[in-house]
Amino acid sequence: MSLYGIDLNIFEILVKQNYKKVYQIVYTYTKDKYISEDAVQQAFMIAYNKIHQLKDKDKFASWVISIAINEAKRMLNDKNNAPMITSITDIHLNQLPDSKEYDIELKEDIGNVLNKLKQKDMEILVFKYYADLTLQQIADLLGNKLSNTKVRLHRAKEAFRKLIDNDINENIGG
Repeated sequence: MSLYGIDLNIFEILVKQNYKKVYQIVYTYTKDKYISEDAVQQAFMIAYNKIHQLKDKDKFASWVISIAINEAKRMLNDKNNAPMITSITDIHLNQLPDSKEYDIELKEDIGNVLNKLKQKDMEILVFKYYADLTLQQIADLLGNKLSNTKVRLHRAKEAFRKLIDNDINENIGG
């Protein structure tokens, strides 16, 4: 069965392939399970209704993420509450399987360093290394050119490295 130019079975597959990633990214913005669920569901409904507007079907994931983030922002603004990404620990770093105490400490240390970054730096690192988006997907999501996205990622990584170096020097010297 086809409605809006896409077979329902195909769209269902797209939802199953992308739902978890979209939800986790939106949750980093909202820090609210219910708003995240609502925003993601709304995003997939919008995507289904507007699928005919998507020119490059390979960009479906980044397109839905963009819609979901916009929906989350709208919902948060409706609540007059916009926390956005402020804590990397909300991105489920602590829910990854741990085999050693060292792994837990390392994840906490990484989270602490990421929390010290400017929001735009944390955001691009999350998109690249947590959400595992390609540079082109990130560029599309942020509305930037690919070259600008590469520069922004490079700067974010440099800022991350400097913070790590500072933390290491403080721990050695202090």
